[in-house]
Amino acid sequence: MMAKSNNLSRRQFLKTTGAVAMASSVAGFSDVLAVRDWSHPGRGLRGRPNILLMLVDEMRYPPVFEGLGAQQFRQTYLKTQNALRASGVEFHRHYAAATACAPSRASIFTGHYPSLHGVTQTTGAAKEENDPDVFWLDPASVPTMGDYFQAGGYRTFYKGKWHVSNADLQIPGTHDQLLSYDDQGNPDPGKQQLYLEADRLADYGFEGWIGPEPHGKAPLNTGSSPAQGQGRDVGFATQVVNLIQQLGTERHSAPWLTVASLVNPHDIALWGYVARHTGLFNFTVEDIVPAFTELFDPVMFAQTLADDLTTKPSCQQSYQESYNEWMQGVPPHDYFRFYYQLHKNVDDELYKLYQALQQSPFYDNTIVIFTSDHGDLLGAHRYMHQKWYQAYDEAVRVPLIISNPHLFPEPRSIDSVTSHVDLLPTLLSLARLKQARLRRKVAKGHSDPVPLVGRNLRRLVLGRNRRPVADPVYFMTDDDMSRGLDQENFIGIAYGSVIQPSHVETVIVEIDGEVWKYSRYFDNKQFWSDPSQPKDVVTQVENKLIDPPAGTYDVNATQSFKYEPEPDEYEMYNVTQDPMELDNLYGNLVYAAMQTHLATLLDQQRAQKRLTPISGVVPGQ
Repeated sequence: MMAKSNNLSRRQFLKTTGAVAMASSVAGFSDVLAVRDWSHPGRGLRGRPNILLMLVDEMRYPPVFEGLGAQQFRQTYLKTQNALRASGVEFHRHYAAATACAPSRASIFTGHYPSLHGVTQTTGAAKEENDPDVFWLDPASVPTMGDYFQAGGYRTFYKGKWHVSNADLQIPGTHDQLLSYDDQGNPDPGKQQLYLEADRLADYGFEGWIGPEPHGKAPLNTGSSPAQGQGRDVGFATQVVNLIQQLGTERHSAPWLTVASLVNPHDIALWGYVARHTGLFNFTVEDIVPAFTELFDPVMFAQTLADDLTTKPSCQQSYQESYNEWMQGVPPHDYFRFYYQLHKNVDDELYKLYQALQQSPFYDNTIVIFTSDHGDLLGAHRYMHQKWYQAYDEAVRVPLIISNPHLFPEPRSIDSVTSHVDLLPTLLSLARLKQARLRRKVAKGHSDPVPLVGRNLRRLVLGRNRRPVADPVYFMTDDDMSRGLDQENFIGIAYGSVIQPSHVETVIVEIDGEVWKYSRYFDNKQFWSDPSQPKDVVTQVENKLIDPPAGTYDVNATQSFKYEPEPDEYEMYNVTQDPMELDNLYGNLVYAAMQTHLATLLDQQRAQKRLTPISGVVPGQ
């Protein structure tokens, strides 16, 4: 029998002088929202717990084809994850709600999908911040995790990569970031203080953010890869350590939520022929990282490298073939090893702040969450890279560990399918905060304070579920990195974008003990050149000079007009039987009944979770 899906249905605390008054005003409120003594396998937590969210970038859940060398490397050198796992619960089938960086992060912190919060695109490649298809989260639209927890009496802090809005201070008359570090990456105290006083995330419910964003091609904006000086992750970890130590000296009764958002292993996005030959980056791989032949099972990895993309939605082959036109070419072998080196680099920094937590008065009463915004294909599926134009596990399945020494005196694991949109309702419940009541509070000043679409998994986390959790999860992506105003390669030659249909929505569900994945690829009119009109205009420049006079030249250009969307395309996998997702079962008559069932589930999940703004109409939606 097939499993049935369930119908799912400010400003910051005053600083210094006002903080004590605010803490006292919260005391009575906590009696309503918090339970002083928890019932769980270990000892009770005192009052409401502190929450430390460790967020990394581009770290995938270990794929099935990882070899013994990679497994041993993880066990030996990823000290933070191992420590959290030893006193925590690990989720083995946790999925991003959206890709890539900005859409995923906005989904984590709002508990909603890009269709509602509007952050659909990641800047880079063909797009920069001024591209007409780039939209950031407006602080007065969808409430954030920070807004909810502040309304519940928490002090809320954010350190590290944000990438949900364009929060950088900029040099007037330019689009250049105001840097908070010197030419060696060392912190500039004066500029850091300027960022603290500007308080750019205050309207998003967080304080303490020091920019700029670690984004772009500048070596000092990498996590750990400048040839000279230090990357950003060292500084971010230091900021969190200092914050924990500072909080330990204060006499606040209010609990805190702190986001520690580090960059790596995102530096893998910079690895390529061009960056390696500039001399600006340090892509050193230590000898402790296993050889390429030990990282992956050779037979299984050969199978994913030989994946027949002609049996998959057509945009995947287009993506694979065009990638080197709008991103760097990627040499193999050391590329794979560097990705694992970056795991160690970021884990080393996380361990510093985890040790600071252990040495603080907060350790016993703090719940630590570790996860990543998305994964990375890293050469899987016929040598595809990064995370766009598909929904394979390598790109959308990510680690998730929830840890506390008293809640989880023994390590546990969960195989239920879960999503990033489940995090916010679950954390609110773990903090004993009532979601509906808080939403009424945060509704003031927000245009779209709609109920969260994710599930409260508190009972599952604490091991109190009386029956398995088998609800479907929904994934979507409209991120189109290859299309934008800056559609030229490294030497100025224009390129064509990945073909349509390339917008993806996916349902992932466990049915009778097996995990199934069903994806629809479609041509989303919302991202046509004029969504309010029935046409899409694309201009392609021919790279041929025509009688160039001195100082100027003319080029030919071809315009194409599309009046109807490209037909939908599909893929369907039994992920339990086919964990590398090589055999597309869509259209296979043997699985016709399952295909119909999954299509129905996708329709239901779309209706329940792909919400649109209540404040107005988005053209093309």
